[in-house]
Amino acid sequence: MKTDTALVSRRLPSRLGLRFALVATIAALGFISGKGPGLEQVYAQAPGEVSEEAEQRRTQRVPAMREQAFNRLSEAQEALDENDTAKALEALTRLEGQRGLNAYEAASMWNMRAYIHFSTDNYTRAIEAYERVLSFSPEVPLALELGTMYALGQLYFVQEDYQQAIHYLNRWFDLVETPSTQSYVFLAQAYYQLNDFRNVIPAVQSAMDLARQRGDEVRENWWLLKRAAYYEMENFAKVIEILEILVQDFPSKDYWVQLSGLYGQEGQQKKQIGAIWAAYMQGYLDQEREILNVAGLLQQEEAPYWAARIMERAIEDGVVESDRRNLQSLAQAWQMAQNLEKAIPVYHRAAERADDGELHYRLAQLYLDRDDCDNSIRSAERAIAAGGVDRAGQIYLIKGMCEYNLTRYDTALNTFAEGLRIARRDRAEQDISALTQWRNHVEREKRRQEQLARAADPA
Repeated sequence: MKTDTALVSRRLPSRLGLRFALVATIAALGFISGKGPGLEQVYAQAPGEVSEEAEQRRTQRVPAMREQAFNRLSEAQEALDENDTAKALEALTRLEGQRGLNAYEAASMWNMRAYIHFSTDNYTRAIEAYERVLSFSPEVPLALELGTMYALGQLYFVQEDYQQAIHYLNRWFDLVETPSTQSYVFLAQAYYQLNDFRNVIPAVQSAMDLARQRGDEVRENWWLLKRAAYYEMENFAKVIEILEILVQDFPSKDYWVQLSGLYGQEGQQKKQIGAIWAAYMQGYLDQEREILNVAGLLQQEEAPYWAARIMERAIEDGVVESDRRNLQSLAQAWQMAQNLEKAIPVYHRAAERADDGELHYRLAQLYLDRDDCDNSIRSAERAIAAGGVDRAGQIYLIKGMCEYNLTRYDTALNTFAEGLRIARRDRAEQDISALTQWRNHVEREKRRQEQLARAADPA
């Protein structure tokens, strides 16, 4: 089973995704046009809630924004609305040059600078500006501070400084009373990128617990992140537990195949075949290697009939190629299922695609077992002609036995003699012994039959 890094990475914040998130989340200061100083300021907060008490305590410490600062910020905002970042920066520079800016005014100015740098993909300058915003705490609105911390977590993540991302996220968690599920997942993703898999688990679990408390869905990608962490920790029992949930709640081919593979890895063969069989029955297995795998597992579990049925259908449908190897596997499955009527024709098809006589030799054996000596002899002769059979003397033994059964004694003796020559050449002692015994037996039987014939006709 491959590592889940690719699956997890698909869910991590991308630069484009971060842009959309920060537009709403990080641009913490906005203005309602047409009103003067003291108007309601709208703060877009990071995903989470703070208590009214905490918000009230912070509000009491935040100085009021004065008209001149407000006008400069409004000018910068209007320029941004027109996509004129140069004009916006000019307005902010004039504001920065004013004497006696209070903490709230300065923080608002740096917040807007940060957003401008972010919007022009200058993430390093954006980070610097957002960190300046935090330097004015606690004399800034709590929503602004929280949004800035979360933004820094995201920006550091994109810059692949995961340690700093975690630092700011944890600072954010310290202030927010009710974090969102996504914030926990974001923290888990940062830990994952640092290979700190043990800290991934509780962060994801917090997201899951919170979702359940709120009656929300536990998302599939949360399970994937948790599964990836357990996999990297080689806690395969936990990976199996998660896959068992995934195949129920988010059924897919990958999950069933992975579950089957892990069952096999952990020595749970019956569950392994059960999982792969479930995948097959749901129509998930549509590739040759997958069909061959499930057929092989069924044969190992002594279910050759079903292995043969699956292989036969897949070959007929063109999913599995009808080459020598696959046809031979199908024939063996039918043979193991004791269905020679099915096995023999398939062996013939496989033998026609073979470069040696091995399968013709096997057919000769099968025909001999069925007392079909004519077909056994023909298959043995094809095996001899094709060559390439291990213990070639065995072919002559089978052929000679069939000839003997058909009372062709002289032919059988010639076959055994040739077989002995081949067996001695190959130094196959067992074949030499068997061929010698059969040759002697046939000679005795031939003499006996001749004696009986003479006794029956003394003239």
